[in-house]
Amino acid sequence: MLMRLADKAALVGGGLTTSAMDRPKLESFELGDFLLPYAVDGTSELALGCTFSPELCRAVADVRKLEAAQAHNVFAGVVHAGLMRDPMSVSASEFFSEDPILASELLKSFDDSYGMGFVYADCLGQGRFVNRTIDSRALRELYLLPLAKAGKTAAAVQFDGGYVNGEKVYASDGIYEIYGGYVNADTAFLTHYGVVNGDEGRSAEQLLGNGQTYLLGAKSTVARELAYGVGSGVIAESKLNRCIERTLAKLVAAHEFYADPLASELKAAVMPNLAIDSSVLLKNDGVLPTDSRKLTVFGDRAMFVDGAQYNIFDPSDTDKLGAVNVFLVTDYEENGVDARTARAIQGSCAIAKTVVVLCGTVATPLAFCENANALLFCPSDVRVRDVAEMLTATAPRGHLPFTWCKTRSAYPCNNAKYTARGDFRYESVYNGYMLFNNFKSEVSYPFGHGLDYTEYEMSKLKVTSDGVKLHAEFIVKNVGAHAGVALCQAYITLQNAPVYGLTGRLAAFKRVPLERTENAHVEFDIDLNDFAVFDETANVSAPLGGKYRVCIGLSSTDIRLSNEVRVAIGSRSNAGLSQKNAPAYYGIGGKFEPTAPEIEKLLKVPFIKKPDEYRDILPPSDADIKKQLKKAEKYAPPRILPLLKYKIKTTPNV
Repeated sequence: MLMRLADKAALVGGGLTTSAMDRPKLESFELGDFLLPYAVDGTSELALGCTFSPELCRAVADVRKLEAAQAHNVFAGVVHAGLMRDPMSVSASEFFSEDPILASELLKSFDDSYGMGFVYADCLGQGRFVNRTIDSRALRELYLLPLAKAGKTAAAVQFDGGYVNGEKVYASDGIYEIYGGYVNADTAFLTHYGVVNGDEGRSAEQLLGNGQTYLLGAKSTVARELAYGVGSGVIAESKLNRCIERTLAKLVAAHEFYADPLASELKAAVMPNLAIDSSVLLKNDGVLPTDSRKLTVFGDRAMFVDGAQYNIFDPSDTDKLGAVNVFLVTDYEENGVDARTARAIQGSCAIAKTVVVLCGTVATPLAFCENANALLFCPSDVRVRDVAEMLTATAPRGHLPFTWCKTRSAYPCNNAKYTARGDFRYESVYNGYMLFNNFKSEVSYPFGHGLDYTEYEMSKLKVTSDGVKLHAEFIVKNVGAHAGVALCQAYITLQNAPVYGLTGRLAAFKRVPLERTENAHVEFDIDLNDFAVFDETANVSAPLGGKYRVCIGLSSTDIRLSNEVRVAIGSRSNAGLSQKNAPAYYGIGGKFEPTAPEIEKLLKVPFIKKPDEYRDILPPSDADIKKQLKKAEKYAPPRILPLLKYKIKTTPNV
């Protein structure tokens, strides 16, 4: 109440300093990009996704909180709560998974304890995917599920882009009401899309009418328009006050936290070494584990902090080939593996045992190493000694949180067949393995895949139901020659109803450490509310009854046990969904072929056929790109440079 109207408008509409605020203990705060510490820790969300471990996520979150407190940042970090769309895109490293249940369980680790909180970036738009469009059903059932299970702890939700039913997320008339049901009352809503004038007819009144949005990075014209709108009575000042209350609540929490930023809980916070837990052994024909004395290593030693301590040969030094040749492939995210390295690997495969280690943050086509004896994917920061340990002693424990396809075009967002028709933006309830496992596709490695140096057997599956929850229990046993960690996974299918998209969905998972010959009793509780179907007609979500098949295995395709149980809740008719009114590509006919009329019917507006006509999804200017790239190459660590370059080149010029 002590703030002037101009200060209020500036605070909400542009990220400027407030000058008339009673703050005897607080220093002057500027609300702007620097309050969102994107660089609070280099650990990629994809690496955390590969661990399938909420415990490791919690350890990482604690360190981020400590670093944010020491830097006096309001938020402890940005966590992308959405779903991965293209694992071969550099921006994929920002997402936990293509699966909402896995993302949900990991997201729970990033809470608002210690007086600090995390910004949960919205689920639709990142980088070149700011134009992603979904319908209401997909939004509710998939993309908001992580917030439904963990979002009550969100300090802020950031809308970066995307469309729902043809409307921009941040400007949609009902989107704030929808999101409000997934977060607490004081959660701040932020958006990078601060330009209002001329933005598809959206005015400051429409953007601020929800009483929640802070226009992060908005231009000064927005603040003037807000002040004018309140002064003229077009915008209620009470709604402007509500926006500020939400934002200032974070400053108060931050101030309380700064009073003792090194609390005992945070003093003990140590960033875990995720190398072994996040690395995924994709392929092994028996060459691993091997004797360290047999290893001959090729790669760029400058890409590893301990590279100078090891004898690492250049890939072109083919005369150095030994008994087991290890190729450390780095810096491949932007343009793929360079031709020289590919030729060296192929030459080694023809005459000797060859191990390829992808030391990068995303997937890539694997044709260049299809004849290798072993393939290891290391998405976190690894040292040469970490790789050596995994190849000779301790098996990698990671598993794929996405589907690794053979080519980039196998992902619909990269497929010219869809873009030529104009439906390049649209996504339904099928995403990732839910698409690839149900329809014919070119997949190298399935969701959940990850090899070990041992073997496991599963037995004695029992499945029961109490009405809304399924309970599964079984035995897993280590029957191999080495100790290991079995990632037990449960998938569910609603029988005889492919139209609902409930086919082979991940329902639960658990990491189970096992010594040789050891067995363990594993139990899963599956809440069918997590798989509720949204009825757009009635505007409600409800779990469906019927016969459910529960499958237990070591990946989405490596299923070892299955059993069925009938659940007497709801009905298909109550959900308002049937094969008669469902789009053809929801599973009927066994092919994924969305048609233009179906897309338009679901979106309720014509889809964009010429994206170049839309200002908000245009790339930045060449001059801006050149300037930012020069700065990044000078200051950015080599590990995050590919992602930074990608963001500079693709982030819309708003």
